[in-house]
Amino acid sequence: MVSGHGKIIGFVIIKVKIFQIYKEVIVFVLDSFCHDFLIGLDLIKAFQLCQNEDLEILQKVHRRYHKIDSFKVDDNLSLNFLELQADLSHLDLEKSQILENLIHNFNHAFAKNKYDVGTVVDHVASLKLTEHKYIYRKPYRCNIIDQKEIENQISKLIEAGLIEESTSPFAAPVTLAYKKQSDGTRLKNRLCIDYTMLNKIIVPESQPFPLIEDMIVKARDCKWFSVLDINMAFWSIPMREKDRYKTAFVTQTGHYNWKCLPFGLKTCPAIFQRILRNILKRNGLDDFCVNYIDDILIFSKTFDEHLDHLKKLIDVVSKEGFRLNLSKCNFAQNKVKYLGHVLENNVTRPIYDNVLPVRDFPRPTTQKQVRQFLGKVNFYHSYIPNSATLLAPLHNLLKKNSTFDWNDKCEMSFKKVKECLISEPCLAIFSPNKETVVQTDASLEGIGAVLKQKQSDGVLKPVAFFSKKLNDAQKKKKALFLECLAIKEALMYWRHRLLGINFTVYSDHKPLENLNVNTKFDDELRELLLHLSQFNFNVKYMPGKINSEADCLSRNPVLESHEANSELKSLSTAVDRSLCQLSCSNITHVALSTVAW
Repeated sequence: MVSGHGKIIGFVIIKVKIFQIYKEVIVFVLDSFCHDFLIGLDLIKAFQLCQNEDLEILQKVHRRYHKIDSFKVDDNLSLNFLELQADLSHLDLEKSQILENLIHNFNHAFAKNKYDVGTVVDHVASLKLTEHKYIYRKPYRCNIIDQKEIENQISKLIEAGLIEESTSPFAAPVTLAYKKQSDGTRLKNRLCIDYTMLNKIIVPESQPFPLIEDMIVKARDCKWFSVLDINMAFWSIPMREKDRYKTAFVTQTGHYNWKCLPFGLKTCPAIFQRILRNILKRNGLDDFCVNYIDDILIFSKTFDEHLDHLKKLIDVVSKEGFRLNLSKCNFAQNKVKYLGHVLENNVTRPIYDNVLPVRDFPRPTTQKQVRQFLGKVNFYHSYIPNSATLLAPLHNLLKKNSTFDWNDKCEMSFKKVKECLISEPCLAIFSPNKETVVQTDASLEGIGAVLKQKQSDGVLKPVAFFSKKLNDAQKKKKALFLECLAIKEALMYWRHRLLGINFTVYSDHKPLENLNVNTKFDDELRELLLHLSQFNFNVKYMPGKINSEADCLSRNPVLESHEANSELKSLSTAVDRSLCQLSCSNITHVALSTVAW
């Protein structure tokens, strides 16, 4: 750190001329800083500088003082001198030296600055519109300081070959946004293009994004993790030449268009996800790494294996034309942060810093504030058993034409949700090779279930929670039907995990143990058993006082299911429904072949 501003990521040897003195000096490179260049005491002495009463900088040459207005850095600076440094302080000396050598050998794969993005080979981005319509908007007005910053960044983009002057009939306005720096401060230096109107007529790209839960499951039983970040990822993808004019933007002093994929277009994430995923798959890297847009997670079981995985991935990424952002990469860690979650020793938990805004959120006094609070909580709802029921009083405040009445139930809900998240909850990562248990229960209020697996210490730990309200018709059914319904709904929701493995279902309804010897079923119960027949499981009795977790979920049901990291739960539910008619196979204790229809 330098006076609390930025993190040192390396150093570079450059040639500097101040008035009549010309020297080759070593300067440190920071990931962010409030000045382009800082002269320290060593350079002040080397260049014989001083300051007068008027705060002017003077240089002493041959006993005479000369006023210095500026200094010159050699334009022919060779970036080959740049030595990159990664934070490896968490490793012992031997492992740290091995990683340093690896990074040094792949020096060319890491970006030297923000605009060193490389160009991906054999891939181009296209931009299709729903209608032939020109979108032209006038430039936003801004103050002199912002305008100077915009012009400075435009010059750098032109120099890097990322944009070019344009005569396009399209134009989107430009503005500056605040960007958080490494030291926590916020600077207004992020160039943003308002493509709002253009995005309305862009044909969307139907590209599936992986569920975070599924990505984490691939990393089960792994002890070494690295997270690599691609430098200015979208800029690495060339834009098809005949589509470049559509990306045009306008400032107060110029009109330009992109030669690469710009930030701000709604199709950018899908395009990049498709390209990088195909590259990883084509090179056989998807067995030990996953990507969510430009964030790549590498996972391995041993350190030596991890080194081999890192070498393969960095080599491929470099050859394909990407550049990595070293300051945002984390190498060879036993505990890693990825997409809002902490992965460690076969469990996941929320990143504590991300939970702090929930902890510190003041008691809402308006519907808008309630929405803001629920929005912060929603990302981590899978760590909160029975979250929808806990939050129901708050959701009721958002009902149409309802008055804002913050009562005791709202207060209790508000406090309990906070307590759940700040208590550092964790969920085990699912593995098909571990002993698996599903605990289910049903009540007149709803159905509930807990998916658990036995860990290496012999303890059953929760992997996911499920609960659901019953409708009015279901509440009139007999207990046997409701208990079967609880099993069916839970197993169908976790079907992608439970199909093909043997597991045990625990229920506090003893007749389920002998379900295979019953011969009289109505049509509805028969339909439930058809769904169950595709799974291989045993049903065992567990008294309600022991089966407390599932019992609690059934008596406090939620409107939706909750599974670890299921941010795209609506998509999962739709897929579940579409796959309900899978072919059937025999199961233990529900042997349909013995049932008389």
